Amino acid sequence: MSRLIYVLLVLIPLVAFTNKAQAQGRVTGVVKDEKGNVLPAVTVALLQLPANTEIKTVVSDKEGVYVFIAITAGKYTVSASSVGHVTASAKAFTLSADQTISVPDLILPASPKAMTDVTVQTKRPLIENKIDKMVVNVDASPSNAGATAMEVLEKSPGITVDRDGNISLKGKQGIIVLMDGKQTYLSGQDLANLLRNMPASQLDQIEIMTQPSARYDAAGNSGIINLRTKKNSQVGFNGSISLSYVQGRYPKSPNSFNFNYKKGKFNFFTNLSYSYWSGFNDQHLIRRFHNNGVVASVFDQQADQKNRSSNYSGRFGMDYAINKKTTIGFLINTINNPSHWENKGKANILSNRGVIDSFNTAETVNKGSWKNFGAAINFRRILDTSGSELTADADVIRYDTRSNQTSDNFNYLAGGTLIRNPFLLRANLPAEITIYSGRVDYTRPLKKGAKFEAGLKSSYVSTDNDARYTFYEHNETKWVPDNSRSNHFLYKENINAAYINYSRQYKKLGVQTGLRMENTISEGKQFGNPTQKDTTFKKNYTQLFPTAYFSYALNANNQFGLSYGRRVERPNYQDMNPFQYFLDQYTFRQGNPNLTPQFTHNVELTHIYRKALNTTLNYTYTTDILNDILKQNDQTKVTYQTKENVAKRRTLGLAVSYNAPVTKWWTTSVFVNVNNNHYQGLVNNLPLDVSLTSLMANSSQQFRFAKTWTAEVTGFYRTRSQETGMFLIEPMGVVSFGFGKQLLKNKASLKLSVTDPFYIQRTTVIIDYGNIDAVVYNRWDNRRVGLTFTYRFSKGENIQQRRKSSSAQEEQNRVGGSN
Repeated sequence: MSRLIYVLLVLIPLVAFTNKAQAQGRVTGVVKDEKGNVLPAVTVALLQLPANTEIKTVVSDKEGVYVFIAITAGKYTVSASSVGHVTASAKAFTLSADQTISVPDLILPASPKAMTDVTVQTKRPLIENKIDKMVVNVDASPSNAGATAMEVLEKSPGITVDRDGNISLKGKQGIIVLMDGKQTYLSGQDLANLLRNMPASQLDQIEIMTQPSARYDAAGNSGIINLRTKKNSQVGFNGSISLSYVQGRYPKSPNSFNFNYKKGKFNFFTNLSYSYWSGFNDQHLIRRFHNNGVVASVFDQQADQKNRSSNYSGRFGMDYAINKKTTIGFLINTINNPSHWENKGKANILSNRGVIDSFNTAETVNKGSWKNFGAAINFRRILDTSGSELTADADVIRYDTRSNQTSDNFNYLAGGTLIRNPFLLRANLPAEITIYSGRVDYTRPLKKGAKFEAGLKSSYVSTDNDARYTFYEHNETKWVPDNSRSNHFLYKENINAAYINYSRQYKKLGVQTGLRMENTISEGKQFGNPTQKDTTFKKNYTQLFPTAYFSYALNANNQFGLSYGRRVERPNYQDMNPFQYFLDQYTFRQGNPNLTPQFTHNVELTHIYRKALNTTLNYTYTTDILNDILKQNDQTKVTYQTKENVAKRRTLGLAVSYNAPVTKWWTTSVFVNVNNNHYQGLVNNLPLDVSLTSLMANSSQQFRFAKTWTAEVTGFYRTRSQETGMFLIEPMGVVSFGFGKQLLKNKASLKLSVTDPFYIQRTTVIIDYGNIDAVVYNRWDNRRVGLTFTYRFSKGENIQQRRKSSSAQEEQNRVGGSN
């Protein structure tokens, strides 16, 4: 496998530099203002008629000239847009093979309100439906004021967030989250913590892709979510500052600063944020223990949890244009997230007659810090006039987690007499993860409007988790090692990947096919101690992941799409780490080093009507599902949560979204998803065969008053749903409100959000499987009011911003969770 990687690394650049594309038709023209001055750095789009399908986008040069090359014969138009100017379009024209068409000059008058020192804001819809993805424009929603990135995701069409912060798309877990096309390298609780501490004011767009191409990593059972941060693309300087205060039961304050400066060949950008977040979670857990089918005892547990955290994050980057064809850049990320979590709980232990026999009190505290440092370099080279391109990326990322945990447990008789010596536990839980990743991508336009893409990627990951538990030995009156819980777990993984992708437009029919190959080599070692032996494992497997896409533009109002893809979801690094995180001595969470990947086949049929109504039918088949389960010891009354490969799942789904203006002052966005999940397999060595149909709906109603006032009503509702056949989640919904006002001649805005004013969002989970009979009730600090002030500044002219890609498409999303 390594030899193949090296051969391809040589061949792809060689092909890139030695082959020349055969040019087809050409379209050229000049962009000017109303005074006849040429306009550089204007975005010009080539649109194929009659469906107005965007074929290519270029930027006018310093002479205002734009050129489209290697264009297949057909009927087209061009459209030019620039910040501070009115958009202009050309008359339709017909292009034949080997013909060059000169489009009449495109005249862009200045916007009536354009000012050189004011950021001109273009009103974008909240939701944009495209044939390959759905785009959410974050600032279009006033109710996002003072919100976090996680809360914006939860309101986005088709996305659900469960009680543990796990993200699902259209009822399916296994999402890869990117940031500006770069891996976050996080998953589980760490990803949830990052998104909960990230101010929504840092986000520009959320791109939701349920069927990524072969260019992307094959990881992600249900697709990719790409969070695009704000980058204002102007010569000169520009940016924004956002200050928020949110009041629930406890205060919160997410704040951010964005800045971009471009001069000559240099472009510098930065995103800084500080967030303070405090809250609570009230958890009520009822567990019934059975003996020969009859309830023998009941655990009635109440856990009052409080949490607070501060998040400091910074992103610093720079691009340097060596010449017109070559650009290099670097990016540095850093995060520091100190946190404090505590739980005070009481568990009443009742007889089968409902009489309290005894009770337990527990106080657990987890003080931790989560730090991240990442550095990346990227390279882009335009190889010839046909648009052939070579890009390369390299990343190194390190995570450092420190967690100190205390858990004090006391058991009493009903009258308050201490039964036995207290159970006192201490833990030091350090974890280190280091990731190295590199990739090379080559893109080459071909004749007749076709395009060929190929690329390579290699990544190496090492994790080191060293858990040290001690308990208080009352007989010896000292703290002694707890070898039954302590463990030292090392994991190493190397993934090598190669892909090819081919696409072509045949008049109204678009075709794209791709194949990705990934080879995974991994090994793990759990060191022994006086009570257990060393254990090791090694794995080496190669898998193919084909993709295929077909799109058909019936006419200007109707577009159809059909796609297929095979994907994989590998276990999160921390899910394979057998750490134990305690709620009390009877309840904890633990990792599983024996997890294996799950594989998924996805098929989707899509129809878009007038770019407003999007309907999707999907079929998904997944094997070896990775999911949470509960295990219970009826003798000790201990119940713990872990992950296992539990079953196979078949999902049938129908998703419908509608996004369009109702009147000049009212815009509606509605999303409805119905899916049926059928699970078959073994859970806790018992056969599983269950099926459930569930519905999820999101709605956003936006209103504009006068020229500077906006209002919004948002909400979502989910019917009863099921996870792995073990967890039955009762219906849940929420309604929120938002108001916005533009200030200082549109240079600033003030937004008020009222989240869950009726305090109706909560979760109820029912578990009735095998020997487990439990109900969990959760309520948290969700009812709150937020106020956000944003000030935008800029001076300069619009240019095209180069989005950064990453050498990593999976690893960072698998950095596991810790509290």
